[in-house]
Amino acid sequence: MSIKKLFLILILFISVLIYAEDSRKTLLIYSKGYSTLSAKVEHKLKERLLEMGKYRLIERDLNVLREVERILSGVTNKNDFKFNQLAADYIVYVEVIDANLRRKEDDEGNVWYEYEIEGAYRLIDVETSQILEIRSINAFGSYNVTKFVSEYEARENAKDQAIEYLVNSLVYRMNKLFLISANIINVENDMILIDAGRNVGIYKGMMFSFAKIYKIKEDTYRKIDGKLIVREVSGNSAILEILVKPKFELNQTIQVIENPDLSPIRGHLMFSGGYIFNDNYLFRLEFSGDNYKGFGFGTYLDFIWGSKKSIFSTGFSLNYVKEINRFIPQLGVDLYMSSSFEYDTEYSTNVALGISPNIGLEILITDNFGITLNGGYRFENALEGDYDPINSAFIRVGIDILF
Repeated sequence: MSIKKLFLILILFISVLIYAEDSRKTLLIYSKGYSTLSAKVEHKLKERLLEMGKYRLIERDLNVLREVERILSGVTNKNDFKFNQLAADYIVYVEVIDANLRRKEDDEGNVWYEYEIEGAYRLIDVETSQILEIRSINAFGSYNVTKFVSEYEARENAKDQAIEYLVNSLVYRMNKLFLISANIINVENDMILIDAGRNVGIYKGMMFSFAKIYKIKEDTYRKIDGKLIVREVSGNSAILEILVKPKFELNQTIQVIENPDLSPIRGHLMFSGGYIFNDNYLFRLEFSGDNYKGFGFGTYLDFIWGSKKSIFSTGFSLNYVKEINRFIPQLGVDLYMSSSFEYDTEYSTNVALGISPNIGLEILITDNFGITLNGGYRFENALEGDYDPINSAFIRVGIDILF
């Protein structure tokens, strides 16, 4: 092998090492306040950040902590302390200002506990000593006492819920400030290869959008559209799946950018009305979601009225939904419980169980609005009371608000 080839291989090897270098943001986390509670918040926050893998964490130093507290309280001038001597990019300073536990009881003797945490955090740029963000965060948790849950367990569970809410809020704020962007290397069908991976903090399940770069004179602008999810991650690359295609064409100027506001689940809020072929009418309110891969699930309320007693149904639905261009064919089944009530009496215990296979089609008018057509058959079996089962076909027409 020639010296020239050896030199090229060496350069390539060094380049790979450089590009695979860990470029994640390094955080130094401090907490202050109620000793036990603040320590638990700090522990949960570190645990969550390490699970994500987006950031590196370093251990804190008590002397530095005291100095940071003195600077933030105004006792010491920040110019007298060199933040940039720390081995971190940013300091996350979390303070638990107040915490309250309340025991609640209603007129029927039901007992529950509420726990509220008043917190605040500051994000400090170590290099410039600049405070990038100051924010107050109020977290709340609630848990019921039952025959299976003691009052002590309810108190602790309410506190854990509040801590979890506080930690989730902190992580969300940091993720919004430190968005990861990457270049597209290759596109094949609905899969995209990008030039960033664990080295910058990308993890499996992270959500991205497409970003189209515009340059007007000396200013740079980005147009955000579409939805992607990270399926595979390596040291310095990742494979993303396109869930929603962008309206603009993919080319060399397109990048991907992290978008913490996106979800891998597409939500549906549907309103529909129809006719049951036993002289009854129905109205449905349904909330559901699908994973863009065909699996859909949800819950709903049906109100039925007409020839006999008025009926109320509630249950959950399982569906196969797959978008093809602007059409979404649907094949599913509803499992539900129905109860009838008289016009001149209070709620009755007339109850039935039912199953309803159905098929339908949705036409998307826009990305967030569609018209639905659905038909099927209701099979019911009375369980209690004077319930007249509905065993009949139906048809529904409605609208779908997607989000």
